[in-house]
Amino acid sequence: MKVLKMKMAVLGALMVPLMPVVAEEAKAATSEFSVSGNVGIFSDYIFRGYTQTKEDPALQGGFDVEHESGAYAGVWASNVNWTTEGGYMDDNSLELDFYGGFAGGLGETGIGYDVGILKFYYPGDNTSGQADTDATEVYASLSKDIGPVSASLGVYVVVSDDAWGFADADGSKYFTADVDVPIGSTPLTASFHVGRQTFEGASNEPFDYTDWKLNLEYAVNDTFAVGAFYTDTNQKVASWTVNNVYLGDGTPGIYVSAGF
Repeated sequence: MKVLKMKMAVLGALMVPLMPVVAEEAKAATSEFSVSGNVGIFSDYIFRGYTQTKEDPALQGGFDVEHESGAYAGVWASNVNWTTEGGYMDDNSLELDFYGGFAGGLGETGIGYDVGILKFYYPGDNTSGQADTDATEVYASLSKDIGPVSASLGVYVVVSDDAWGFADADGSKYFTADVDVPIGSTPLTASFHVGRQTFEGASNEPFDYTDWKLNLEYAVNDTFAVGAFYTDTNQKVASWTVNNVYLGDGTPGIYVSAGF
């Protein structure tokens, strides 16, 4: 899942009121919220280091609503084919993510935090005998700006019984570390990510792995961006090969995205 948050004011002040005081009250109420959206075309949908589309392109996008208190909620979607390619579902080509949480700062430390819950939903019925593809995670992260550099650490914990076709996955964890570095005064930003996925469940340990990603993004303007990335994993070939395709192989990619 990828969420790009770019705030814009809700246009409640454009409504014609019966009395000036009502207009001021309505404006104050609606300005507490902001709405943003994002859309992108990617050469491959990479999730935690491995392809979700069998290295085919993906169209992705979503919407967010945020309150000035720090509370937020959103939805995001992408095409996928791993659910049918892996035999987990007979008919599915869509991932829907629903999430909500709270973000803020820790006093005067300059450290930001973000906590929430995330639901991965794949519409359709699971193949008989297969573990559920849907998954639910809770997450928490800390972030800090050090000069022009932004850094963050986070953890996602599965709280559903099954997750992405893994049975008894409750308690599985994904740890992340991310750094964003602007390149001088240019619109170019370099980002580095490393993650560690561990699975709970007696038969799931062989699927544990580490992934990393290098991303370069060029901001064309306040709305559009283009980027290129390379991602790789140390997934075990025997565990992560589906229909003769090794899902965790090193993968380059490009994308075009927009935020509004």
